[in-house]
Amino acid sequence: MKSLLANSHRIIIKVGSSLVTNHGEGLDQKAIASWVEQISHLVKSGKEIVLVSSVPSLRVCKDLVGK
Repeated sequence: MKSLLANSHRIIIKVGSSLVTNHGEGLDQKAIASWVEQISHLVKSGKEIVLVSSVPSLRVCKDLVGK
């Protein structure tokens, strides 16, 4: 897997709503912080990241920012 990532320019990451919301129990801040750190390292190494999430996850974020 590491060699596949090393040779890739663009990486697509799919995050399901159960992961973002800690299986429906509210936002999983620890998991989100970990993803941000990992994605940051990838971007700093020159990777293009596409983060894909499901509509329910986006609804949680929309509610969070009040828009």
